[in-house]
Amino acid sequence: MILAAILGVPFAWAQSPQTAADPQLPKGQNISPTASVSADQPSTQPSISLSPAVIMAKGVHGQGLTQTLSLSNNTGAEFTFEMAAQDVVVKDGKRVFVAPGEEPGSIAASAVFSQKQITIKPHTVGNVEVRLTIPAQTQVRAIVALFRGTNRIASSSSAVGMTASLGTLITFNLSDNVKLQPETLKIVPPTESSNLAITEWVSNVGTEPALPDGVAVVLDQKGNLVARIPVASQRLLPGERLEFTGEYANQLQSGDYKAMCTLQFEGRTLTSEASFKMQ
Repeated sequence: MILAAILGVPFAWAQSPQTAADPQLPKGQNISPTASVSADQPSTQPSISLSPAVIMAKGVHGQGLTQTLSLSNNTGAEFTFEMAAQDVVVKDGKRVFVAPGEEPGSIAASAVFSQKQITIKPHTVGNVEVRLTIPAQTQVRAIVALFRGTNRIASSSSAVGMTASLGTLITFNLSDNVKLQPETLKIVPPTESSNLAITEWVSNVGTEPALPDGVAVVLDQKGNLVARIPVASQRLLPGERLEFTGEYANQLQSGDYKAMCTLQFEGRTLTSEASFKMQ
């Protein structure tokens, strides 16, 4: 499931897959971006997709955000969805979805949709606008705007009917307290069925979401660069702990090596290193 965004002051924003610094809006303007999606033509693989998938907003308490969500129905069936919003919080290190108003300072409770229900015909696109207001005080930093499917879909004549739901995630950075805490860098040797892996657990110990972008390098005992390994980016909400991993598919010769992992976020850099030996 993926996840989505009125007051008279602006929010800086970015839509996935954009991960660079968010563009700033002129003062005195509301943010009101729209996602322009043309109706898909029939294809060999029917699908339902929602755009944007993720929005990253920056601002302060008391500001607001308006966002148009576009759901593309590239199937031969008509689908009806009910609109809903939920807060996304981290409890015991795991993300949970909370009903509007249950969490103190709920952002989802402020959600206003342009329509409560939408029906999207085959090979067309439906648009729904959602408006959110950030409370004057809140620890919530993410919400999900949901298209909850009402159609029952059966995979076979005897199967239990299921519904399809999609959502857009909106995260909010309301201060500069972005702080990540890395743990010990670990090297997992290759096996006959797996590649060499460089892994590191990272915790978000600040109050704001972060999206680290990482790379790992391997140096030989002379300091020469042997390998450059991309590390998959993952979004960390406050209180969340995730494992970041990069895999090296080629073979390393016997000898001593040093691995260094660098994570960049919000103009900051975290670097960890570990030595290892290949037999």
